[in-house]
Amino acid sequence: MNDLEFTLGLIVSTMKIQVWYLYLQCGICTMNKKVSMLFTIAAVAVMGATLFGSTYTNTQISGQALDINKMDVDVLEQIHQMGGLQLVMPQAFAETDCGVLADSGRTVHEFDLTGESVELPIMGGKTYNAMTFNGQVPGPTLRVTQGDVVQMTLVIPADEVTGHGNDMHASQMSATYFDSVNPGETSQYCYIAESAGVFKYHCSGVHLAGMDQHVLSGMYGIAIVDPANGYKKLMVEKTSGSGELDRIFYDADALEFTLQYNQLYLTADGNYDAGAMFGHQNTGTVVNGMQFGYVPNMAHNLLVMGDTEKNIFVAQPWNGLEHKQYQSQLLFVENDQHVRLFIENQGNEPVFFHIVGEILDRVVQGNRVQSAATETWMLGGSQNMIVDLVFDEPGVYAAVNHDYAAIYTGAATIFVAGDPFGLNPVLVDAGILEAPVPSYAYALGNPSSAVPPVGMNSIAHPAINIHGLMTDEVASELQENGAIPLWEVIPVVAGILTGQ
Repeated sequence: MNDLEFTLGLIVSTMKIQVWYLYLQCGICTMNKKVSMLFTIAAVAVMGATLFGSTYTNTQISGQALDINKMDVDVLEQIHQMGGLQLVMPQAFAETDCGVLADSGRTVHEFDLTGESVELPIMGGKTYNAMTFNGQVPGPTLRVTQGDVVQMTLVIPADEVTGHGNDMHASQMSATYFDSVNPGETSQYCYIAESAGVFKYHCSGVHLAGMDQHVLSGMYGIAIVDPANGYKKLMVEKTSGSGELDRIFYDADALEFTLQYNQLYLTADGNYDAGAMFGHQNTGTVVNGMQFGYVPNMAHNLLVMGDTEKNIFVAQPWNGLEHKQYQSQLLFVENDQHVRLFIENQGNEPVFFHIVGEILDRVVQGNRVQSAATETWMLGGSQNMIVDLVFDEPGVYAAVNHDYAAIYTGAATIFVAGDPFGLNPVLVDAGILEAPVPSYAYALGNPSSAVPPVGMNSIAHPAINIHGLMTDEVASELQENGAIPLWEVIPVVAGILTGQ
């Protein structure tokens, strides 16, 4: 017996039971498509017997022989009626061919990235050598609906100092697609976003080498995959008295923000420090690329304290207008409004997410509720969650990584709910607002770096200001698309408020 005969004989012996099982299941009825798919596996066995016109019993496993010559004619006729002996590949394997997916009838999202190294500012008036997707840290946020196709194209300019790759955690495909692209070259791959949730994407280094440097220097971002049927309503438990429980339901539509946590490991001259990384000795903790990027600035000092020089927070390193898009900004929400946070831990250290003064009303991972009414939720490296909550009272709330070292080195994000400082009358009297507003976002906007693309259950932000760790070119593009350059607006507002 030659190798081919032996191989087909082995297939015949091991698959024969599936033929008779399907025959018994089918009887004289028409087999449905799912069973028909399974039957095509048995076709391999039947073909083997047909090719050699004999039985195969000399295999290395036990089993009775399947003799095609002795099969009942009615069985063969039923095989024919069920579609014949078609060799069909199992559909369990995800399709990744861009041409096939483009014609699949699914919505296709083109996600174009450019890997480039740039110099960007860090706290203390210094700069560091960042590696970026599209000149910003984090990279652009991709947002799709479950079942959509993503066509990812990565371009590495010819003058880039090194190659880069892109590993998209929302995909289900061979890791070979994520290999590095040399300077001057382009790569492309496609996948179906099968699972709902928040997913990291990041540079995969050069054949994996140096991946830590590329990611921790800024080459990361997120893909949000909205559930096919949309998000769920939010249920919040309240009480109307001791032991008297009420349930309040909020519509699935929510005001949304993204928060991505990471660390910096830098030398004094702004280069990546691998030794510090291996020793878990970071030089700063960042949220959306910046240390203390979401704390008050001089404009908030003026509005609340009446003096640009009187800081209202313990750390305000990005205070002045001269910082332009890097000037720190606050996150503004309304009271009794459904707020949805997309959170990803991009770094090496755990994130113990907590909001001082609030309860996390719901924590969702992988489109499954993990917790309700919890104070803190931990995320390991490359782990994510969606937090839903409602800010009940006007006030100032600090979202932190509840690791004190992380808080003190940059992981503090300030939400302002409602009008806790009573500014509505002041702004209306000054003519800055026509009427009282439910949040300061109507006057100042929310920072572009924390606002994701709009999804099926998104509440539109009243206004968006230009903010984030990005090049001037990226900031200019945002301004062209309607985002507000507060460094140009604030002097006018300040002049009105001070009568100058």
